[in-house]
Amino acid sequence: PLDFGDESRLGAALEGCDVLYCTYWIRFALAGDTHEAAADRVAGLFRLARAAGVRRVVFTSHTQATEDSPYPYIAGKARAAAALRAAGLPSYAIARPCGVFGDTAGESILMNNAAWVLRRAPLFLLAGDGLHRFQPIHVQDFADLLMELGGLDSGAPGPDAQERDACGPDAPTASELFQHLARAVGSRVLVAAPGFLSTQAVTKLTKPIDWLTGDVMLDADDLDLLCSGLTVANEPDDPAIAGRRSLLKWL
Repeated sequence: PLDFGDESRLGAALEGCDVLYCTYWIRFALAGDTHEAAADRVAGLFRLARAAGVRRVVFTSHTQATEDSPYPYIAGKARAAAALRAAGLPSYAIARPCGVFGDTAGESILMNNAAWVLRRAPLFLLAGDGLHRFQPIHVQDFADLLMELGGLDSGAPGPDAQERDACGPDAPTASELFQHLARAVGSRVLVAAPGFLSTQAVTKLTKPIDWLTGDVMLDADDLDLLCSGLTVANEPDDPAIAGRRSLLKWL
């Protein structure tokens, strides 16, 4: 694992590196850790990369990320991206995903968790009106984009500064997504968005599942972000988006 507290060792590990891919982040703020602290650790990594002569850094941020966001997860991502822009590196690239899906459970945590519930529950309740949209990218398309941003296809780094959306062509509403997923797993569960349920209420409804599985099914911060309107592309007209794998066809 990365030891951000040992800068000399971390800096030495970067010697001779041409392109550094930084996908490090924390999902939850636990045990006193924070997303702000994660951003500081990443900023330190960027400084070490510059000192080691790294030619290019590719960082995975988040769609619609701003430093003044009320959502700590993406506010921290925005802060880290700002640190990369200011790091003085020869070149950099920033990819902006909002979610990833793929062909294994580990690549599709949201879809896999939702499918588990849809197979077992008679009712699947959504926060709010169910009209918030989600535009994830297939993990293979994400990998292709990161390779492109690193300039590895040509053997040389690309333009000095690039920032691209890592999103797929489909941006279904929550209602559309989970109804489609229910059909895909053969469930007749009722997917409902009554309009009066807060994200906190829906999160509390999942707590018995956490106790049963020993895992965290859904975190309030996760759900707040999914319902925020920020899980869609910054630049929906990017022509690369249309050529990627369809989430709904994949399901």
